Amino acid sequence: MIKKIKALTKHFIPPVLIPDYFRELKNRIFHKDKISHIYQYEKNFYTRHAFINKAISRYKDCKYLEIGVDENQTFNSIPLKSDKKFGVDPFRGGNYRMTSDEFFKKYNHLKFNVIFVDGLHEYEQCQRDCLNSIKFLESGGIILFHDFLPRSPYEENVPRKQISWTGDVWKVAVELSNSVNVDFRIVNIDHGVGILKIKKDFKYNKMNNLKNENFDNFLEYKKKFPIITSEEGLEFIGQ
Repeated sequence: MIKKIKALTKHFIPPVLIPDYFRELKNRIFHKDKISHIYQYEKNFYTRHAFINKAISRYKDCKYLEIGVDENQTFNSIPLKSDKKFGVDPFRGGNYRMTSDEFFKKYNHLKFNVIFVDGLHEYEQCQRDCLNSIKFLESGGIILFHDFLPRSPYEENVPRKQISWTGDVWKVAVELSNSVNVDFRIVNIDHGVGILKIKKDFKYNKMNNLKNENFDNFLEYKKKFPIITSEEGLEFIGQ
């Protein structure tokens, strides 16, 4: 009898009461995308997943860390056994339910060959994730980043104003572009995929003037970014 009641009532529950439906409805109402892109990404079938998996293929026994997992869109595409991949998110997805700051503090004995940074899309948090990731990186490892190329003030704005959101993590790209002893590129796809290789005597360049700069400033910095095509990106990872 109970099963029959459940089977009948599920058709009458207002969709708005279903968590996933409500979340999507909220996004559409309060974070509606503004169609006003200043430029476009390279048109092809590549996404960040292709570059992460290309990086993973370099290592015989790869250990992978992902910061900011959300609904496992990227994490589930990684062809590694569960004991070889670590996904960190305080809300959902992955296999470590905590903030990235907490993870780096608690598991400071770990090292990874490939790290993907896609956590909170705010400059100061991304900067911490970047610096911590460098400490956790095996020699010869690769760090990838998401959302280094916002296309409009709406995508770039902090706090978030729409579904498609890069935040102001581009400021970390500025600092990496001006750091010492790094190989750094940004692939012009999928909101901008950063690729970082660390050299000996690396020195990160913190730039205190960036904190209050905005999308207009980004457009000026972008002119000097090491932006490459997807084919060049795959070649760069393979070198």
